[in-house]
Amino acid sequence: MCSDSFRRGLYAAALLLMILAFGGEALAQCGGGPVIVGPGPNCSISSTTTNDHLSGQAALLDAGSQFMQRFNALYSFRSGANAANNPQGGGADAGAEQRHRAWLEGYGQSSRTDAQNTFPGDRRRMWGVVAGGGVTFAPGVTVGVSVDQSRTKVDITNAAQDGRIDLTQFGAIASFERGPWNFGATLIHGIGRVHTHRLDAVGASVAAYDAKLWGAMAELSYFWSLPNNSRIVPKLTFDWAHARTDAFTETGGALPLAGASVGATRVRMLVGAEVGHSWLVDRTIMDVSVYGRLVDNLTQNFGSLQITDTTGVNLPTVATAIRESTLGADAGAALSAKVSETLRLYAIYDGRFRSNFTSHSGTFGAEFRF
Repeated sequence: MCSDSFRRGLYAAALLLMILAFGGEALAQCGGGPVIVGPGPNCSISSTTTNDHLSGQAALLDAGSQFMQRFNALYSFRSGANAANNPQGGGADAGAEQRHRAWLEGYGQSSRTDAQNTFPGDRRRMWGVVAGGGVTFAPGVTVGVSVDQSRTKVDITNAAQDGRIDLTQFGAIASFERGPWNFGATLIHGIGRVHTHRLDAVGASVAAYDAKLWGAMAELSYFWSLPNNSRIVPKLTFDWAHARTDAFTETGGALPLAGASVGATRVRMLVGAEVGHSWLVDRTIMDVSVYGRLVDNLTQNFGSLQITDTTGVNLPTVATAIRESTLGADAGAALSAKVSETLRLYAIYDGRFRSNFTSHSGTFGAEFRF
């Protein structure tokens, strides 16, 4: 009888150990902990494990908008002041018409996204270089091309997840000027590579996959000349951007994931104005301007990211994309110095402010006209 009781106790202890082993495994997997080889608990993957991939998709659209806005602002620049058209002052001849232009600039940007849904937020740092050139074919008709090479670093808030995006963008622009009116149209295409990295209790899960970007912008502005070489330039802008990331499969770590390809499209309207002033310092033409505009995200069609577990332990899940707030504002300032007939140096600040996103960027560049 004592022997039977001992055997029953032994069986109960063994059963308890099995429950703890497999139950603990299930809890660890459902909670995002290390995965132990064995039967799965049939729980879903936590969407928080995909935050680095979601942030990368949002960063692509951000980079495309940044390139289009800077490209358009640079190519539509004209001081419109008598001092700029007549650098020697006193009614002197402004010289021969300069039909060609080229530019080279470098920039850096820091941005932060607030938490939304299960996404805890991120911080992004982007830097890059831009080169371009253009020509005036006829009075009031100019075209240009530009290339932007950038790198973006992404850090997820309060999570051991980060990423990197290497992006090359190509742009073309046409500008039509008639009296005080100016219309510009811009097209861009980007080719990038996304790298993601996240840590868990076992090690790092990493992935690398391709991304593509398309964008278009149309802007109508009116140049209103004021006394003393000043100006106001109201602007109405529409832009469209579409980004697509390829499918990926992570390697390493406790729970490597696989994700499907996903696309995101955004259409925006921007309404604002630039205020500027030019003056002469010896033979150098100085120009300062500030701008502000309201931004309305008319359409944001972002596909959700479908995630599967490559080990087959957990059920698939869907992660919601990151979106900007519908309304927001942009503001910035620029200072330039035309140091000679052919060379202009400039520095620019651009800021974007949304209820769930802010960014600050600085640009330094040189423009050559001949």
